[in-house]
Amino acid sequence: MMEQELYKVVLDEIKEFHLSTYREQNREDYAQLNSEIITLRKRLDEIISRLTEPEAEVIDKYITKTSALADKDCSYLYVQGAIDCVKLLKKLGVI
Repeated sequence: MMEQELYKVVLDEIKEFHLSTYREQNREDYAQLNSEIITLRKRLDEIISRLTEPEAEVIDKYITKTSALADKDCSYLYVQGAIDCVKLLKKLGVI
């Protein structure tokens, strides 16, 4: 495994740990949002079932791609936040 890939694995594990901890601490908020998402997904599935297969595929691909993009954005922002934190600490003379 290349060094860059190893860093990515480590960062992914750290993010997942902190995200699961955050979700646990905010269980009620997440439970409410998940409930709403489940309801919306059921309605979406009903709507998609009335579409042609090519139309349904477009919607499915759109949802998949926007989720993948949001995930990439979150990963970038997590790393950039760490970099910005180190820069700030250096400017403040802490490190």
